[in-house]
Amino acid sequence: MKIDKRTFKFNIWLPLLLVCWLISQSMTGIAYSAQQQGFVRDDAGLFSSSEIDKLNTELSGQEYQMYVNTATGMDEAQGLAYANQIYDRSNLDKNDIVLVITTNPNYVHLVFQNAVLANKIANSNERTVQGVTDNEFVPSAQDGDIVGGVLAVNKYINHVPFTTVISQKLAQVGLNWGSAIALLIGGIALIWFLIWLIIRLNQIGKLRTRRQQIQVQHDQIATSLNSLIVSDLFKELEMGFVTGQTKEMIEQLQAQLMKEHAHIAILQQQIDAVRISIGSVKKSATDLEQIEQQQTEWATDMANVQKHHQEIDELSRTVRGMVEASKVNLEQVKQTVANLEKQYQYPLTAMKDRIATIEHILQEADQLDEFDFIKAKEPAERADQWLDVLLEDIRLYGEWVQRSQRYTAEIDNTEHELRPIVEREKLKLTVDDPFRLLEHARAEEIRLTQLLAGGNVELIRQSMTIIEQDIAEARQVVSDLIRFRDESNKTLTMAQQQMTDFRTMPEVYNQEVSRLQGEYANIHIQEQGARYQEIQKRQGEVNILTPQMVNALHDQIQQYRQANIWSEQVRESLSRMEELRTEITSYKDLLDNQKQSEKQRLANLQADYQRANEQQAAIRVHPDDTQQVQATSYDALEQAQQILSGSLLNMSKVKEAVEHAATCTKIFVDRVEELTRQRQEAVEAIEGLLQEHRNLSARYFTTAITTHVPMLHVLIEELQQLVSQGYFVQAQQKAQEGESILQFIALEYKAIYDQEQERKRRQRSSGGGSGGSSSGGGSRSSSSSSWSGGSSRSSGSSKW
Repeated sequence: MKIDKRTFKFNIWLPLLLVCWLISQSMTGIAYSAQQQGFVRDDAGLFSSSEIDKLNTELSGQEYQMYVNTATGMDEAQGLAYANQIYDRSNLDKNDIVLVITTNPNYVHLVFQNAVLANKIANSNERTVQGVTDNEFVPSAQDGDIVGGVLAVNKYINHVPFTTVISQKLAQVGLNWGSAIALLIGGIALIWFLIWLIIRLNQIGKLRTRRQQIQVQHDQIATSLNSLIVSDLFKELEMGFVTGQTKEMIEQLQAQLMKEHAHIAILQQQIDAVRISIGSVKKSATDLEQIEQQQTEWATDMANVQKHHQEIDELSRTVRGMVEASKVNLEQVKQTVANLEKQYQYPLTAMKDRIATIEHILQEADQLDEFDFIKAKEPAERADQWLDVLLEDIRLYGEWVQRSQRYTAEIDNTEHELRPIVEREKLKLTVDDPFRLLEHARAEEIRLTQLLAGGNVELIRQSMTIIEQDIAEARQVVSDLIRFRDESNKTLTMAQQQMTDFRTMPEVYNQEVSRLQGEYANIHIQEQGARYQEIQKRQGEVNILTPQMVNALHDQIQQYRQANIWSEQVRESLSRMEELRTEITSYKDLLDNQKQSEKQRLANLQADYQRANEQQAAIRVHPDDTQQVQATSYDALEQAQQILSGSLLNMSKVKEAVEHAATCTKIFVDRVEELTRQRQEAVEAIEGLLQEHRNLSARYFTTAITTHVPMLHVLIEELQQLVSQGYFVQAQQKAQEGESILQFIALEYKAIYDQEQERKRRQRSSGGGSGGSSSGGGSRSSSSSSWSGGSSRSSGSSKW
């Protein structure tokens, strides 16, 4: 309830309340008791805290401010008196409204004192204040949505149709319809002219700004073009400082610049010719658009010319700078080579020849760069690249001289290290001789000394690589010979043992073949035979290679490298023989496991088939929907069962039969599941129609048998019959007809509901008392409407 602000005049909390008033912007002259929450006081406990928050949010900032109070245990007259009492005590403004909701019995009361609002309602569709509460609040409240009813009243009060307001204003000033229409037409014409004028002036302003921008861009491009014409490149051309390819390129660029320069005056004349006025807006816009298009093309051409000019100018500086830098670097290289010559006492003729070549190239580039820098680019780059290579060679040269001085000692140490090993291992050095490699390294060392004197870095690099490879290979030869000998001896021992083990292989093979006979097909026995034949072949290879290995390992022969090659072949054969023997001895068990696995898989498929068969019987599937796939699945399962139950099994065919049965059974199971889903969707569609009908009955409080209700019942019976016959898809499609029937039922129920509400309204109006009323002037407007929805909010139900 809203409390009179005068009762708080001397209260110490007045400053705080004033701050709250300024924040809310919608609670002028109102102070609340402890139970007041914003615009709501819920003494009857109809609203939750979240609903109160929602009401406070939706009710704030409105033209007509509504305050909501709830109470209980009042009849219609008492509730209306209570609403007026609240209005009187609250010192409300003319735009403030009180809405009181009472329960046990259920009524709603709307009170305000505003002549303009009363006239709006009187000229609206609702006509009376009670009409507002009857048609805006009561329907939502009867559905249990009291908050929605409050917000509906608030929305209607604050949004009376615009046509109603116009009619009210015309009535207040006493205008007749003819005058109103004439004034309206004249006003519309004046407003249209003003709008047209404003639009045109705005367009003129935009066009002038657009022309100014075009002029600015034109001046920028012209300035850039003029700066290029007087650049250093063209000055050098005019003074005859460039020749050859460079001259041709600069002349082409100059011709292009002069062509672009001719556009300056043409575009400026076009810009000056544009005259912007109210009557030439469209033409001016077209002219400016054409100028913009030409200027854009001109700007693109100028950008390309400027880029080309920049590339040429940059190339001139780059080439000339490269030549000068290379000349400086070349002098430094000469000095460095002279220092190396003095340090190592070598003539370094190869390096000096390289320097002479680079110097000749630089002279060619230096003669060209001043007058034809484009032609000078290639020799300048070539000289620079050669200098880079030479600088790197010089950097490495000192390191390689130091390394070469260690080769003699390294070769001698390697020989002293290897000779005791060769003698201890009694190696006969025939083909593989480490000392021959070391002698080759000594000869290459002599050649390296000559190369170092000349300074040919590439040949020095190759020679050093040969020496280092010879030393490494000498060590590796001794290590390999010892390893080849030891590994080959181990292979001989292993071969002797394994070949002894394989003496019983014929008996093992015959035993395994006999285990397969009578139970598995001949193809599996053939597979065993192929394995046994490969074992025999491998045994023959081992029998041939092992004597050769023994001969190669003899102390007087020592062909260890060849022995190692045969050793690897023997090891591979022995490994494969062991694999084949394992396959032969485990093949029967492998087939037994496969047979058991396929039996279990088939049993699972048969169980799936049985479940699908029971499921289709339970949902009453139409025979045509599953008969073919079921028969195919049944035949495939039977065929697989017959194959598995037979003798002399071919496991490949068993797997194929079971796999085929699995595919057919899955098709059958999937089809049954799809039909089950279709049936469920059809049942849900039927239930949805019934539920929607129940919702309509509850919404409009009627169970009347209207024109379309029997049609809905007939449709439901047809749908149920289709489902019982297994026509699930057809039932879903036909269920769509129920939507249109429900729409007609909704219209019929609403008509019945509206008639009942009109009857109640007339009954209340004829009874007098606390019925709704509206009047002009300063009189108060109030109304009461009855609603029924249960005794309290806490029960969660409504009694209608």
